[in-house]
Amino acid sequence: MKQETTEKVSLIADQIREKAGQAAQLVREKTPEPVVDKTTQAAAQVWDSAARVGQFAADKASDPLLEKAGQAATAARGKRTPLLIAGAVVIAFVLARRGSRGRRR
Repeated sequence: MKQETTEKVSLIADQIREKAGQAAQLVREKTPEPVVDKTTQAAAQVWDSAARVGQFAADKASDPLLEKAGQAATAARGKRTPLLIAGAVVIAFVLARRGSRGRRR
């Protein structure tokens, strides 16, 4: 029973990865170049800000808190691709909505 469940979970995870890859490709194909450029710039700014905030927090945090944060970061790194894809989709959606609102006026 446990092996059957593991196999089903693995199959579902593979399907999700495939769909996420297809969605990411579709977003890349349909997103105008200026939006991609803005998204890249925004991601770089967020990454830089997050690094500065992380360093500040690390300087001020206690050891147990740092250990928990390290565990969370390790877990997030293991799921980096889906998180980046989701972030890119959200940013592209927000930028596209902002652009369409400006054209309506």
